[in-house]
Formats: sequence, C-alpha cells, structure tokens
Amino acid sequence: MKSAVTASTPSTLNLPVSQPTLPVREESRYRAADYLADALVNAGVEVVFGIPGGSIGPVYDALLERPSIRVVTTRHECSAVFAAAAYGRVTGKVGVVLVTSGPGVLNAMNGIGSAMADSLPILVIAGEAAREGFGRGAVQEGSSYALNIVAMTSHITKASFELTSAGTAPFMFQQAMRISSTGRPGPVLMSAPLDVLSGHIGRPTLLACKSGEDSVSGAELDTVARTLEAPGRNVILAGSGSRGAAHELRLLAEKLGCPVMTTPKGKGIFPEDHPLALGVFGMGGHPSTSDYVEQGVDVLLAVGTSLNEVATDGWSQALTPRRALLHVDVDATSIGRVYPTDVGIVAPAKIALAALLQRVATKVDSTNTSSGLRYAFDAASMDVVGSEGIAAPRAIWELQACLPADTIYTTDSGTNLFFAIHYLKISHPDAFVSFLGLGSMGSGLPAAVGVQMAAPDRKVVAVLGDGGLAMVAGELSTISELRLPMIIAVLNDQRFGMVEFGMKATFGRAPTFEMTHFDVVGVAKSCGAEAVAIHHVVDIAPAIAAAPSDRPLVLDIRIECGLGLPTNKRFQQITKNTQSLAN
Repeated sequence: MKSAVTASTPSTLNLPVSQPTLPVREESRYRAADYLADALVNAGVEVVFGIPGGSIGPVYDALLERPSIRVVTTRHECSAVFAAAAYGRVTGKVGVVLVTSGPGVLNAMNGIGSAMADSLPILVIAGEAAREGFGRGAVQEGSSYALNIVAMTSHITKASFELTSAGTAPFMFQQAMRISSTGRPGPVLMSAPLDVLSGHIGRPTLLACKSGEDSVSGAELDTVARTLEAPGRNVILAGSGSRGAAHELRLLAEKLGCPVMTTPKGKGIFPEDHPLALGVFGMGGHPSTSDYVEQGVDVLLAVGTSLNEVATDGWSQALTPRRALLHVDVDATSIGRVYPTDVGIVAPAKIALAALLQRVATKVDSTNTSSGLRYAFDAASMDVVGSEGIAAPRAIWELQACLPADTIYTTDSGTNLFFAIHYLKISHPDAFVSFLGLGSMGSGLPAAVGVQMAAPDRKVVAVLGDGGLAMVAGELSTISELRLPMIIAVLNDQRFGMVEFGMKATFGRAPTFEMTHFDVVGVAKSCGAEAVAIHHVVDIAPAIAAAPSDRPLVLDIRIECGLGLPTNKRFQQITKNTQSLAN
C-alpha cells in the first residue's frame, strides 16, 4: 500500500505539483486517524517522513484530505527518522515519522536511538496490527511477547506508549508532542493499532501544543556573572544544546572579551571567522583549542553540552579549570557527571545566557582575546605531494570555495566527518548538521533531505564517505523524485577507511575493508541524479557550476587513501582499553 501526498512548496525547489484537495470526511465517520492528521496540521507540521504499510494506512488515508502536509516517502524507515530529525533541528519543530508495525519500527530504531543521543525532537507514529490479532500471530504484529515494540523502544525514547482506544488519541498526541519538545528534547514513539486508528470519535477541539515559559533566576546566576568578570584566562565551551542561543552566546563572549570554542556537534554555533573563535575542541578539532586549554584555564563556562567523550577530546583533564567550572544545561543529569562542577544551572541555554547578559558588566580583558590563535588553511598546504588521489582537506577547501556562505552541510560517520569538522569554516549557527551522539553511518544523506525540506532557499551539501553512501544509496532516488538540487560530495577512498585506520593505530595491522566494486557514479545516475567522477581538484568548481537546478549532483571525489586524520583521541581510548584487557 503506497500513498504520496504533495503540497505547494517554495518554487526554488521546483517540486511536484500538489494533489487536489479531497472532501473532508463526514462527522459521523471521523476516525482517530483523522484526528491525528488534523492535530498535525494544527501543530504547524508541514512535512512528515515515512514508509507506508497496512497498519499505518488510516493515517496516510487521512492525510490525503490534508494537502497542507507534505508526505515524503523514503526508501528505508531509518532514513525517514534521520530526515525528520534533521528537519526538526533546522526548523525547531517536532519532526514527524510514520512507519508501519513490526519490521517498520525495528528498521527505524537506529534513527530513534540517534535522535535520543542527539536530543532531537521527533514523534514516531507507528501503525500496529489490530488488537484482535495480538498474541495470535498477526502479520507484522509488534505488541506480542516476542517483540513488544513499546518496551523495546522505551530504552531509546523519552516516552513510548500504545493507544488503547480511539478516544485516547487526542490526549496522548498532545502529551507526546509536549514530551518530545520540552526539557531536553528527544524522540517519542506512539504505537497505534489498526482498529484504534480506524475507530470513530467525536471531533474534539484542537489545541496547539505549546511548551511552558522557561525562566531562570537566583544567586547562582550572580555568582556565575561575578566569576566570569574576574580577571583570568577564561574560555567558553558551547555545545549543540546552545544552538538556539547563538545570538546570546556571541553577545556574552563579546561583552566579556572571552574566547569561545565549540564541541564538534556544536560547530558553527559561534561564528568560526569571529576574532574570539578558537575553533572546535574534541574529535576532529583544531590545535588552537587544545593549545589554549593545555596552557591552563582559570574559568570554564560549558553551555549546552553533556561533556561526553567526543566533546571533551576523550575526557581531557586540560578542561579541568584552576578556579571554577560553570555548567549550563537543560539536562540535570549532565551536570557534575564527568568533571567536578562548581556552579550548575539547569536551564535552556537561551534563557540562561540572556539572564547572564543582564548581569555581567562590559569588561574586555585583552589577555583573553584569541585573534590569530586559530590557524588558517590555504589550498597549497592541504595538498599531498606525489599522491595518486585528491587530498581530502583540499577537496573540502575547493568545495566550500564554490558555495554560498550560508550553505548548510550535513555529514556522515567516518573519515569524512573528521575532515568536515576540521576543514569546513562555518559561520552560521544552523549550517552544520551531524548526528554525533550515536555516530551512525548512513545518517548524512537522509539528514540532507530533511534539511533541504526545512530550508528550501538554502544550498545543502551532504559530505559523505563511500561506505556511508552505500548504506542508504536508495535515498538518491528519493532526492531525485523530490527534485531537490542538493550536492552530495562523496569522499571516496573505496574502503571503510576509518575502520582500517583505527585498527592499524590500535593493533598495528588491519584487514582490508575495500569497496572497489561500488560504482558511485553508476548508482547515482541509475537513481536519476547527475553524477561526476572527480580525479583532480580543478574539476570540482566546473562540476558545481554546471549542477542541475532540478535534481541532485553527486561528486565522486577520489581521495588519497591512508591520510592521517585530524584530532581523534578515540583511537587512543580504544587502544588503552584493548591493551588493559589483554594485560
């Protein structure tokens, strides 16, 4: 059972024409599925992602009568979740996913777990077999003792529940949207049996789902303000949780004259061309950040970060300040978990930083300026002399030089991620999207779909490796059907390069994880995309200049194998643990 709904969208994407509006279902035949469709419209949802199936069919049927919501059909349920999560990241709305029961939910679980790890608000509405078939071997049943989808997903969601009757749909939907979007955002799964979705209910009054007003006050903020104002060698570490507070972060840094570094996931929140920008600290980060903290820090203000392994360069002790660690995060469990914390503030970053701005005096300490500390890159320094392939850093440099300053980049897991973190220069807070919480390969391409749907007037570029592309290559046909003019830059070393590199670093040897028979250009063209093999850096700019405006362009960039990666303490952590176990 397949159904696709289209609606009018900005002409810059040149999307398919919308379907005609169908007559709205009669009052006496108003189903729970119709309520869910109306509630999505009322909540401001404009796009949903998913794969249809029998059990979720009533919702797809109801959406035929609500053409204001565009339904994007991906090629895999996990891709639908990644796309919805990226859409939510860019828009600030809850991303919505529709999947069917049993295998549909199981296929989506990697994406759901990733959304949980990255604190991204999504609602997964999962169809389920009719209740009369529970425990009797119904096709694709997910509620029996053998699967128990609700229990399985409860470990990777903020909430997971099943609709027990049609009448519960209104309350449970509003509850799901509220849970997903408030506090620390995250995924919610709502399992909906086929007979419940088809059950008739009265047409309720629909209320928009809004979060409560957040505020923060108290002596702790005054303490933080006075601590930051004191002379010393201070630094701000901004994580992804401060993305909605980019304006307040910049104003606070400028008011204090305090340098700022970001976590890898928070890249771009503070403009990387700003005089106070130190760059990225942690995995794939810049020497300018590690050099700064290793010389000693008096006060560290950590905002919107859980201070995990990726964000702290393997829990570097250099982040332990001499005087005070100040930690602002919406999740109380993150505070004091890794480093001893002197003052912890449990609040959204935007609220906390706005309150701090009102409390700190303008006092710029010239010793805190970082101008010139973050090193610059030039094309010549990124070439590999005598190489048979293109140096990945040079490829990224050439790629970005051809694109608008506000281009949004998505990345995948693998060597491409390290090079993108290190060599892309991001100056817009929403221009870098990467799901680092779980580190799932195959997330970068569907994320680009969600980003492009959310920002149709912006150029979107997915920076991938050939291994990650191979996992979700079918989504190239999704992108072609949607006529999205994005660029897919594949840093192709014809192998699972990061795994090989890591095993050699850990064990001194490695199997060969080659992918020499994966034809990137051939696969891309078979999916309706334009595709070009890039063997020389000078070919990148002409290819981008000739990119079509009504379908994606895939650049198969043949990079040099075996290049050293930018900063990565993860290999050291793996080596330490494997050696300790061996001993």
